[in-house]
Amino acid sequence: MWRLTEEERKIFRKIIPTDFPTDQTQIYFDETTNGSSIDEIINRDGISSSEVEAIYKALPSDTEFYKFVGSLKPQQFPQPELTEEQKEAKREYKERIERLRNQQANMEYNNMIRSIDQTRSNSLLQNFGQEMREVSRQMVAIINTLITVGGSFAFGFWGVQFAYPHLGLDIAERMLLGLVCATIVFFADLYFIVKSMSNDEIEEKNKAKKKKWVESTSISLQKKCQ
Repeated sequence: MWRLTEEERKIFRKIIPTDFPTDQTQIYFDETTNGSSIDEIINRDGISSSEVEAIYKALPSDTEFYKFVGSLKPQQFPQPELTEEQKEAKREYKERIERLRNQQANMEYNNMIRSIDQTRSNSLLQNFGQEMREVSRQMVAIINTLITVGGSFAFGFWGVQFAYPHLGLDIAERMLLGLVCATIVFFADLYFIVKSMSNDEIEEKNKAKKKKWVESTSISLQKKCQ
């Protein structure tokens, strides 16, 4: 669809021969519709490509019709206003694209400086800090378990005697009571240690999946941009 203004109409009137009856020349597009005169079509706000072609065929062959066609400009229709949900989705999409581009840029930067930075090129040095933190955490868990188990045994061996001296427990009974308390605390600590290790494994798997998804998404996005 092409836009028609007074400027285009002036150009059209200049190229039309003065003796050509534009108000009487009818343009028919099909047999089912009534025809329209050239003046009626030109006085509209817009004109279609089929109407331009029909007018060209109806005019004399020596008419400089190309001047009129060259002055036509596409008609711009108002864009539909986006809803709040569409605006929010568009904003989130842009933020996600920007985040993926930043991650891709960081990955490319790390690959470029890997030959210079030894901590990045050597996988042992790269994971040294993480491994040290893991060893430190495990040592703390072991020491904590030893302290709690030893304290439980001491409570069963000496604490009961101090709290209830009238029971008159001998060493074997106190030893058995201390072992029972220590065993209960040991299995309780063991349960929490195993649970913590299981949670760490699940978290590592989730991080690996997320990293793999980010890399695949970044690669596909880069291919689309290219």
